[in-house]
Amino acid sequence: AESSGSAELDQFALTLVRKQAPFPPIPPETGRSSWVFKARIGPF
Repeated sequence: AESSGSAELDQFALTLVRKQAPFPPIPPETGRSSWVFKARIGPF
């Protein structure tokens, strides 16, 4: 994971993701066991 440079913003982003868990399983036909996501959260 990469920091936004703001501890408060980083914590907010982690809390947001954790509140959405659990996530549905990745369908086996994708041939993957994980996905990498990047989200821009913060002032642009």
